[in-house]
Amino acid sequence: MNFLSLLAVALSLVSATVAAPSCNDKKTLSQAYIGESKDVSIEYLHCSNIIHPVPEAIELKKRQTPPVDVCGAACTTNCFVPTGGGPDPNECKVIADALLYDSEAIGALFTLDPATTTSLIAMKYNSCETFITSQVTYPLQYCRNDWSTLVNYIAVNCQSTENAHGGNCVAADQRWFIQVQHS
Repeated sequence: MNFLSLLAVALSLVSATVAAPSCNDKKTLSQAYIGESKDVSIEYLHCSNIIHPVPEAIELKKRQTPPVDVCGAACTTNCFVPTGGGPDPNECKVIADALLYDSEAIGALFTLDPATTTSLIAMKYNSCETFITSQVTYPLQYCRNDWSTLVNYIAVNCQSTENAHGGNCVAADQRWFIQVQHS
């Protein structure tokens, strides 16, 4: 199953009350390798469509000036069942460590801006893949160390021993989510 198919499935699982957005004409804006050993692949992706916001996010946009800082925001973890085919938590830790390294080396914050740059950032190392996606039309700012923590948490808690094969963490207001899965 390719990455976009997995993204579509994940988005459909996020919420039954909000229509799942889709990424049309996916374009890789840039690809690089990060971390101390430069062994984690990172891709910045752009969709030709604007991902439409959920009603709560519209209200937040009116009260806040972009980019909206969502560092430390609560999210709900969902593990994908049944068991089998999940990423190796040790390989996911390499991604988590690369995020921490970059947090120190280039800065703690990064921005998802669907209107001008990217609505999706994906990272891979061996069997582990993680991505963060924005589901709103305005810029969101997130912390690399928070993403690192979630990668480790999901990889360990959503594996075969827990009858799962990866999972995600969806923001309480559904503006963004982070997913960890087998690459």
